[in-house]
Amino acid sequence: MKKWFKRCAVPMMVLASSVMLLTGCQTGTSNGSKQQEITVWSFTDEAGYAIEKFEEKYPDIKVNFVNIPGNFYLTKLKSALQTRSKAPDVFMIENANIREMIDVPYLENLSPPPYNADELIKEQYPFVQANEKDSEGNVRAIGYQGTPGGIYYRRDLAKEYLGTDDPEKVSAQIDTWEKIFAIGEKVQEQSGNKVHALANWNGIANSYDGIPWVKDGKLVIDPTYMKVLDLVREARHRRVLAEYEDGSAGYAASMQKGEVMFYPAATWGLQFTFKANAPDTEGLWGLAHGPSSFSSGGTYIAMYNQSDRKDAAWKFIEFYNFNHEFLTGLAKDQDYFTSNMVVNDQLADSLTSAYLGGQKHFEFFSEAAKQVPVYERTKYDGIINTDIYRNLLQLYLNGDIETKEDVVKRIKRDVRLRFPELDVEQE
Repeated sequence: MKKWFKRCAVPMMVLASSVMLLTGCQTGTSNGSKQQEITVWSFTDEAGYAIEKFEEKYPDIKVNFVNIPGNFYLTKLKSALQTRSKAPDVFMIENANIREMIDVPYLENLSPPPYNADELIKEQYPFVQANEKDSEGNVRAIGYQGTPGGIYYRRDLAKEYLGTDDPEKVSAQIDTWEKIFAIGEKVQEQSGNKVHALANWNGIANSYDGIPWVKDGKLVIDPTYMKVLDLVREARHRRVLAEYEDGSAGYAASMQKGEVMFYPAATWGLQFTFKANAPDTEGLWGLAHGPSSFSSGGTYIAMYNQSDRKDAAWKFIEFYNFNHEFLTGLAKDQDYFTSNMVVNDQLADSLTSAYLGGQKHFEFFSEAAKQVPVYERTKYDGIINTDIYRNLLQLYLNGDIETKEDVVKRIKRDVRLRFPELDVEQE
């Protein structure tokens, strides 16, 4: 403190005529106010770009970012919110967990003033808005990621086996699973089993992601799930699948080597799947519409209702979702497709991807996003789909469960055991 005083002390005569010198000796922000700090938690590190741009716009707010990867994120988050022990001011929630968390009594209600989120989210796609409100209709989390899906395809393989790599012409040739399976049989035979239409059955199942399993407290098995059982077994029987497990070394290598023609995936697949696994294949990819419109994944952002820094926390949430200048930069710099329709539509006609052979990918996804079905999901859907149905689907595909009727029985049994509060029809 003494050193500071000596450095900044000046004669009163000089002080009266040199306000700038005194200002230069002050600490903190330019107006002398103390810098605010907020803590943000996430299960990925993708928020780094947003934090950098946010701090540039709001130099009086410092963001302390905590990345907690892996399966323990949700457990740690719930514990921190419940105990108020070092709880974050702002936190991300994965799409798979959003309905499980949306009614938890630690999420700030963003509908009333000063937030007025109901008006802001009108800029977002309906399928995103469907997950942002709790059971009472209040906005509790805001999804900043747009995740419509399409079919990424290798242009070189499309030219060889389909006679064209034009996205519209390819789309016309793969608008049903029967067409894809027929192509799969052809390329498998002609390539000597070196090329397949699909990497695995997940591409089929993911094309119907989000269909609810529960309505009004009752288990409802949508017929589409039974259709998927037929499709995956047929795909294996006709040797359409390369049988690579998602995330495996073989799955990653197949993209680089050109061993699979079609990969159904969402917007984020461009950065985090294809560019990451096949960086040397720029220009060899395209996007086509497939048999169904779907969305996969997504990330939502919420505020802790016990935070002492709600004003700064809201500025961060609002910036991440609705600041058009930032979102435009995010889209251009990182090929990031946002949930904001206004921004995406403005970019649709001009933004292209060199990785996708110069295709207007924002135009593609803007169209696809408006076709995604809007579902009223519940907190049970993610767990039933992932932990029960997907496991039984694999058993059915392998022949460990012989009939679809047996799959249904197992679904009902496992749901009763996992969620005894649900109404499950007896056999």
